[in-house]
Amino acid sequence: MVVASESALTRGERTRGRLLEAGTAVFAERGFHAARVDDVVKTARISHGTFYLYFSSKEDLFRALAVEVATEMATLAGEFPTFPPDGQGPAAVHEWLCRFADLYERAGAVIQAWTEAEISDSEFGHVGGKLVREFIGHIAAGIRPAAPDLDALQAATAIVAMIERTYYLYISGSLRADRDVVVDILAAAIYAGVYGGHARSKTP
Repeated sequence: MVVASESALTRGERTRGRLLEAGTAVFAERGFHAARVDDVVKTARISHGTFYLYFSSKEDLFRALAVEVATEMATLAGEFPTFPPDGQGPAAVHEWLCRFADLYERAGAVIQAWTEAEISDSEFGHVGGKLVREFIGHIAAGIRPAAPDLDALQAATAIVAMIERTYYLYISGSLRADRDVVVDILAAAIYAGVYGGHARSKTP
């Protein structure tokens, strides 16, 4: 009985994973509002009945996706590098930005949905707002010891806005540029902003 239960749980996890993957693809293609449960089940090749065993609605599916992405991004925010004045700072920020770009590209459909004006006051908008505040707090913590005379909270807010908006434009196709160039510029701008323009313009 234990083995059977474990097998059933594994199948259930796989099925739920297929629905989450299908949901991500559908939201990316159609957007949050135009997406339908029918689109998700067709993409996942799963019946409507099976879908409702795991999620009560399209909103419930999106909620699960949002929580997963928010958890990953909160972890990444907590790993934002400090700002050592020894010349390695730009490279550390560059490496972190590459990881952020990887996550944003993979979960861009979910992240972009948080920015839709129609749902900005909903729980999804609240998830995005909480995540932004966490990012600001972690980055401000890294800035304070490096630049004690700088308003770390305001600087962190500007940095988060710059990162988020740049990647949003890049993923949406509005910004046509090489990703490495975008990351290089962001890393140099962030480090120069903290150290008053003394950072190197290129990473090693």
